[in-house]
Amino acid sequence: MGKIELLSDNVINQIAAGEVIARPASCVKELLENSVDSGAKNIEISVEKAGKKMIQVKDDGCGMGADDLKKAFLRHATSKIRSLNDLNYIETMGFRGEALASIASVARVEAVTRNEGSETGNFISLEAGRITGETIKASNQGTVISVKELFFNTPARLKFLKSDSTEESNIMETIIAAGFAHDDISFRLICDGRETFFFHSGASLKERIRIIYGADVASSLVEISSFTDNVKITGFVSKPSVTRSTRSGQHLFVNLRNVQSRSLPYAVYEGFGTLLMKGRYPYSFVFVDINPALVDVNVHPAKSEVKFKDERFVFNCIKSAVENGLKMTELTPAASAGDATGEGYKNIGAFVPAAGAGGDFVSESTGELFSSPNIGVKEGGPAFEVKSSTRNYLWLNVLGQLHETYIVGEDDNNLVLIDQHAAHEKMLFESIMDSVGKDKVDVQEMLIPEVIDVTPQDKKRLIESRAIFSRLGFILEEFGESSFKIDAHPVIIGDKQPSKFVREMLEQLAEKGTAGPMDALKGLCATMACRAAVKAGDKLNDAQIRSLIEGYVELKDPHSCPHGRPPVIKMAFEEIEKLFKRKL
Repeated sequence: MGKIELLSDNVINQIAAGEVIARPASCVKELLENSVDSGAKNIEISVEKAGKKMIQVKDDGCGMGADDLKKAFLRHATSKIRSLNDLNYIETMGFRGEALASIASVARVEAVTRNEGSETGNFISLEAGRITGETIKASNQGTVISVKELFFNTPARLKFLKSDSTEESNIMETIIAAGFAHDDISFRLICDGRETFFFHSGASLKERIRIIYGADVASSLVEISSFTDNVKITGFVSKPSVTRSTRSGQHLFVNLRNVQSRSLPYAVYEGFGTLLMKGRYPYSFVFVDINPALVDVNVHPAKSEVKFKDERFVFNCIKSAVENGLKMTELTPAASAGDATGEGYKNIGAFVPAAGAGGDFVSESTGELFSSPNIGVKEGGPAFEVKSSTRNYLWLNVLGQLHETYIVGEDDNNLVLIDQHAAHEKMLFESIMDSVGKDKVDVQEMLIPEVIDVTPQDKKRLIESRAIFSRLGFILEEFGESSFKIDAHPVIIGDKQPSKFVREMLEQLAEKGTAGPMDALKGLCATMACRAAVKAGDKLNDAQIRSLIEGYVELKDPHSCPHGRPPVIKMAFEEIEKLFKRKL
């Protein structure tokens, strides 16, 4: 007797279910895609016990006739494609014809549907893939599919589901993504009899984002767009001041399909450049509209991944869209009275001694600031005015230096504080990157070369990266078994010890590991700029302050230092008046 046996249809369907229906959220996703493809304008999803007990999806789409309803639960039965060539031009959400057959093989399913022109609807029930009932039933136009006791006949799979809270959260994420992609359709989610959220059909994408993530995120959104003959990028990203510590606020859609990608979310980070602090991630809602012939959506059973004919081109389109959107937006963080701690406003007596009054009207940190003996701001009128030639909003009357750390100024409506180190660091970074890009780094030869001892690992890195160091202006030569001599260094570091820069840049190379040459180069440029910039505590004279501010306001990207920190913070005079209780 042969060893190879043909599997039964039921086993085949259950194997497919293992690929397509991994959890309740997978079932919801497949049913939602069918509802969207049916032309529905209103979709209601009800779940009980996180979908383990019941999932029901109700829509007002085109519906089905009796024959189509029965065929819909057969494997590879679909209305979306007719031939192999159709796979190259898929514009619908579903197309495989596996979803309903897979769901029915691991659950008890009921469906009732009525198409336009029919006076009555049609009903079908299935259990473990077998039809258990068919009849005519009164119904509204559209389709209602109820999935009960998911995985009842595959207890091993049921056992591996997560907690109800986790599974319900996954269902919510699935419906939210569909709601973001199709803002012309209303979506209502009901969990255990309670409405969880509702997107009405007139709610824009921005309004739907507000419903889910709140007003702070919605108000921080920056519109992005990029157009080519075959690819269109649209959507929103949050400002650098509104981020989170995880990637869970990132959404990517390709032809309105919510997909996962390893590389494309990084295009968003690239577009932010140095605006993001390490470990912080922006909210992003990126829509890629691409010629269907240039993308393959048939590479994953659950259709959660896609393959592009030219992924690098799509990457650059997203990066460019984010870059341009941020360049056109005012990104300077604004402080407010609400940022101050509220503790000082409690129990303020009518006769507070003057010596202690400051703590009652300002935040704790501000109280310390006014008690510091090291503060020095020039008295009298503004020392000078500086205006950007490219950004109308970036100008200020410079008043002086505060705490030998911040440059203080004012514009029409704000108190302006500039971190002298962050501003100078960004100036140097852009200068270095520009010089490196043109291979025109000014180099200073050393009369007496400096010798640096290195570990075997660092020696290997230095040899492999010598070309990068050379582009940055550090001319290095092997000097014995475990040493290098520095024959020249970039002029920009001034009289600072070159070996300190080399050592720190070696540490950067070790941390970056397999990063590409350009990423490594940017990191080294940032390190060099940081070490060469003026520091907090450095006293600057008027000429130095003027030079710093005039250079800063003309930067290509003045909104962050190379490490993502803001060099400038504005505080509206109105907020200051609130702190002093002049306004409520």
